[in-house]
Amino acid sequence: MRTLLFLLAMACDTTPTHVSTGEVDEAIARQKWNVVCRGLQMKEDRTREYATERIAKTAPDEEAKACICENIQGKSGWDPSIASGLIGQTKDAAVSCFADLVAKPDLPKREEAVVALGLTAAPIAMKTLAQISQEEGAPAAVRAKAIAALKGHKDYEGTMLSLLTDDAEPEVRAAAADALSGMTASNIVKALVQAAKTDKEGTVRGAALIAAKASRAPAADTMVCEAMMSDPSPAVRSAAIRALRGTRRDSSADCLRKRALTYEADASVRDELLSVLKSSPNDKAALILCDAIPFWMKSYVIEEIPDKLPGTEIVKAQNDRDHERSYACLQKAWKKSSGYSCFAKLHVGVWFREVGAKGVRVPACPGYEAKD
Repeated sequence: MRTLLFLLAMACDTTPTHVSTGEVDEAIARQKWNVVCRGLQMKEDRTREYATERIAKTAPDEEAKACICENIQGKSGWDPSIASGLIGQTKDAAVSCFADLVAKPDLPKREEAVVALGLTAAPIAMKTLAQISQEEGAPAAVRAKAIAALKGHKDYEGTMLSLLTDDAEPEVRAAAADALSGMTASNIVKALVQAAKTDKEGTVRGAALIAAKASRAPAADTMVCEAMMSDPSPAVRSAAIRALRGTRRDSSADCLRKRALTYEADASVRDELLSVLKSSPNDKAALILCDAIPFWMKSYVIEEIPDKLPGTEIVKAQNDRDHERSYACLQKAWKKSSGYSCFAKLHVGVWFREVGAKGVRVPACPGYEAKD
């Protein structure tokens, strides 16, 4: 019955009160844009999203713009489902009213709206985001999201460069550094290197360091190695390690070895190091994990087992990365266990038995029963 009423409404050139996604398609085939537009008013999120996507792609610009502008505000400032229907849309006509909304400083959930606008591809969206990135008084988080959406857009290199070098907000400077990542113009590379070396905030130095490496800055590898060893900020040391993820270069593996065999107080940095070594395609990374087990046991596993100590599960990382060598690695680590804490010896011993060792007696540590 509802389908019949829908067809009658279409035949009489009136707008039905309810439209489904299938009926949106039928209305498009008949170029009944008022019917398609009704889909943007439906209660179902998917219907509003689908109708938006279809009218933006198929309707004449003036029809699409009028429909979207009429409905984009929704009930709470802007409609996320209609915004989702604009993802990838390149036409200013379809996106312009959403961009106008996002430009308003008092828009509810503006940070999320900025992200949604960045998922479109219309020039008006990029222009609006560039304006927001420089907006005086806007929260740094909102500006940073606008900057992130501009990553890779060469038309806004100058804006990003200015934000990196001159903005007062660390979150904005870090976002600008990331947005410039991979760009190789000499002035950009120079600014990234400068920020990586001298910015007062570790988050910015870290972001600039990764970006400078991606932009193939001269001596970038040396910068990365120095930062992972000596920068006072754990965020920078982690970023430097992360910059070497996936590297096949022996020189990079040598830097990671030095880092793995030098005391690191911050657990998050140690976790990053284990993650990078575990995923590295270079076989030297597997050997580093193997060789560093005794040092990590003596340095970090003092008052508890690694399962309860962040940044200490090197044995698991080694086993995950190179199970075939685990027996030999743990045999070597066990032979050096005379200097371990009770918990470190317990941990290595249990793992050694797991990979096939026989006759290994591990101690009973406080809170743990003997593993006979």
